[in-house]
Amino acid sequence: MQSNQIPIAGSVEIITNKLYWISDRQAPRNQPNAFYFCIDQNLVYEPFFADFGPLNLGHTYRFVTELEKLLNDKTYQKYAIYHYTSLDSAKRANAAYLMGAFQIIILKYSADDAWKPFLNVKPEFQDFRDATYGQCNYKCTILHCLRGLEYAIKLKWFDVRKFNLRDYEFYERVDNGDLNWIIPNKLIAFSGPSATQKDADGNRTFTPEDYVPIFKQFEVTCVVRLNKKQYEEQRFIKNGIKHEDIYFLDGSVPGDDKILRFLEIAEREKAVAVHCKAGLGRTGTLIAAYAMKHYKFPAQDFIGWIRICRPGSILGPQQIFLLQKQDWLIDLGKDSQIWNQVNQIAQEVKIEQRLQDLQIEPMSEGNLNLIVFQIEDKFKAENGDQDQAEILNLAKLMNQNSIGPKR
Repeated sequence: MQSNQIPIAGSVEIITNKLYWISDRQAPRNQPNAFYFCIDQNLVYEPFFADFGPLNLGHTYRFVTELEKLLNDKTYQKYAIYHYTSLDSAKRANAAYLMGAFQIIILKYSADDAWKPFLNVKPEFQDFRDATYGQCNYKCTILHCLRGLEYAIKLKWFDVRKFNLRDYEFYERVDNGDLNWIIPNKLIAFSGPSATQKDADGNRTFTPEDYVPIFKQFEVTCVVRLNKKQYEEQRFIKNGIKHEDIYFLDGSVPGDDKILRFLEIAEREKAVAVHCKAGLGRTGTLIAAYAMKHYKFPAQDFIGWIRICRPGSILGPQQIFLLQKQDWLIDLGKDSQIWNQVNQIAQEVKIEQRLQDLQIEPMSEGNLNLIVFQIEDKFKAENGDQDQAEILNLAKLMNQNSIGPKR
C-alpha cells in the first residue's frame, strides 16, 4: 500500500498500512487502492433465543483462512484491506471477535494484544449472552472468547492447519448426531440419544446404535448420561462402550458428589461422550469442571471456548456456578499429571494472572452479578428449568432445517 494513503476515519488498524476493521452505516465507497469485504450475511449465528454469538469454530476457520488468502493474493498486494460490518450490535460483536481470532490464529498474537486495537472503539461492544429464555445475569465478553481460543490453541485443541471443517460441520448437525469435540480425543458433547430413529413429528433422531460406529471411530470408551433415561444403556454396553448415569435436573447445577464422580469417570477412560437432553447445559458444565481441574482453564475463558466449539453451551445459573467452583476445582487438580505436563503452556498465556484477576474483579460493585445469583437463577440452580432442553433442541432443529440442504 502506498504510504501517503490515509485510513478511513473510524477504522481500526490491525496490520499497519494494510488491514483494517470498520463498522459504519454503509460500506465505504470511492476509496482508492482499497478492497472491502463483509461477512455479515455469509457467516451467520444460529440463535436459540436472544443469543447472538460468538460465531462457531467452523465460521471462525472459514474467516481466518479466507482472510489469510486475501492478504497473500498478489492481486491485492498494493491495496488496503477493510473488513466492513454494519452498526448492528450483534454483527459488530461477531465481526470484532473474528478479527481478534484472525490475529490469534494466523498472526500468532496473544488474546490481549489482539484485543488492544478494539479497546477504545465506540460504541462499546455488546457482550454475548447465554441461550436461555429470559434475562441473562452473566456476560460473556469478546475477550473471554479470545482468551479461551488462545489457550485452546496452545493446548493443541485447535490447529488451523489440521482442522477438519467437513467433519465439524457434518457432525454438528442434528441429523448427523449433533456432537462436538470440546477437548479433542478426550471429551465429546452430544445430544441425548433417542430410543427410536424418528420422533413424534417424524424428524430423524439418533439411537445408541447410530452413535456406536461414530464413537468407535473416535475411540470413545464410555458414555455418560446426565438426563432421565430415554434409552436402554445396554444398547451401548453390548457394543463394547461403557455407560454411566449421573442425573441432575435440566437447567440446574450439580452437587459436589456428582462433579467428583464425573471427574473420576473421565480420568479413568480414554475418551468420554457426555450428554444430557440437548448436550448443552449440564453437559458443558461437567466438561468445564474437568478442564478447570486439569488445565486450570479459567471459568470465563472456558465458557467462551465451549461456545465457540458448541454454541449454546452452559446456561443460566451454570455460568456463575462455574465461577464459584473455580478455586475448589483448581485445588483438586494441584497434583494432576495433566497439569504438570501443560504448566509451561499455561505460563505462556498467563493463566495464573488471569485467575488472580478473576478473584479481584467480582469484588467491585459493577461486577456483583458474577458472584450473586439473582432470585430466578437461584431457583433454577436448585429446581432446574423444566422443558429447557426440549426448547433448545427444537430451536436448533428449526435453524438447521431453514438453512438449506444437508451438508
